[in-house]
Amino acid sequence: MSQNDIITLGDLEFPKRKVWMKTYGCQMNYHDSERIFSHLENLNFTPTTDQEDADLLIFNTCAVRDLANQKFYSHLGETKRIKQANKEKKIAICGCIAQTDGKELLKKYPQLDFAFGTDVIDSINDFVYRTYAGDNKFHVNTWNKGSDYSIETKITHGTPQAFVNIIKGCDKFCSYCIVPFTRGREKSRRLKEVVDDVRKLVEYSGIEEICLLGQNVNSYGKENDESLAMLIQALDEVNGLELIRYTTSHPYDVSDELIAVHGSSKKLSNHLHLPVQSGSNTVLQRMLREYTAEHYLGLLEKLRDSNPNIVISSDIIAGFPNETEDEHRDTLKLLDAAQFDFIYSYAFSPRRGTKASRMEDILDRDIRGRRLREIQAYQLEIQKSIREKMIGETYRVLIESKGNMRGIEKWKGRTNCSRIVHIQDERELKWAWCDVKITSATALSCQGEILSIHKSR
Repeated sequence: MSQNDIITLGDLEFPKRKVWMKTYGCQMNYHDSERIFSHLENLNFTPTTDQEDADLLIFNTCAVRDLANQKFYSHLGETKRIKQANKEKKIAICGCIAQTDGKELLKKYPQLDFAFGTDVIDSINDFVYRTYAGDNKFHVNTWNKGSDYSIETKITHGTPQAFVNIIKGCDKFCSYCIVPFTRGREKSRRLKEVVDDVRKLVEYSGIEEICLLGQNVNSYGKENDESLAMLIQALDEVNGLELIRYTTSHPYDVSDELIAVHGSSKKLSNHLHLPVQSGSNTVLQRMLREYTAEHYLGLLEKLRDSNPNIVISSDIIAGFPNETEDEHRDTLKLLDAAQFDFIYSYAFSPRRGTKASRMEDILDRDIRGRRLREIQAYQLEIQKSIREKMIGETYRVLIESKGNMRGIEKWKGRTNCSRIVHIQDERELKWAWCDVKITSATALSCQGEILSIHKSR
């Protein structure tokens, strides 16, 4: 290895090494993983998809969803063999589980070298330096106590899409949710900083579509006398930016100003993900959600009046503690009234440290599973009816990938309103913006044909 292949930092040399990372959970975690990859480039690391080939393994964890939790622990257990085969490998965990349980996991899993929480990911190079310097079994989960929040978006993927974090943390403390304990209190970036950040992404990295991120993105800017609506209006003026999305929203913080922007913005997606969680007012009270089903449906009516083309998706929790059959039926009634384009639905699973985890509960797994299946089947019928009305309509689609579907190679893209479309076409279309006519549809996806290519890379 030549001297040019080595980076020297302090009294340590960093030859070329490879890092493998597994990300679980929400878009925020994927955004964090990209920041980590970007920082590690400065320590001579390049990404690999092969655990056996990696010098450093990192698990970016999620504590919110039970399935993501289970997958992480299963995958972490498998690394014991990898560490035994090569003791020089370094293994770390970060993210939400590392924030709350990192210290305990370092004791339980001998193959782990270090753990770091959600608020210190930009210090990853310091932690890697420490572990290669011989420090071992350390855990860092401190919070940034300052009121300001300032970062620059890091991207390494080479696509025209980027996540842009605009706010972190959550002040809501819903009774079932661990996010305030893993991500801290709300802090927003300044509007000008975000706009300048996006403009650089567009001008220098070829970004055309952005997704504004936050645990409660609708609260953006309130401490600075700014707002999400003001930010979207400013981003509308960024030349070269094609599409703006944002997630995740809390219904309590949907303002009339934001609703109006959904009708006036030139670049804002015609899709809004607005988690309702339940259609029962009594369940919503126990969840500490701060709104009623009637208020939520009123928001949907206002949004659809402002933008008749908007489609709404949502989250539903089946079987919240002590949910009655009538409360469950209220959720099915809300599905009818809301006409969601799609939903993410989950059976309730307690998260340690939350109020809901301490509730006495009469429900069992079988009841929760049955109610979840009922919700999903009910929603699929609604989606089927909605998607059938798309046939013959034309949508602007960003083509993202190509794959094999039942022996046929097809392109996959996503409409402005976040609906998946599959297209059979022999041309090279990756990352092209195309006008696509829908030819057939199911409850889950659509088939289409390209009428014209609006823009290609």
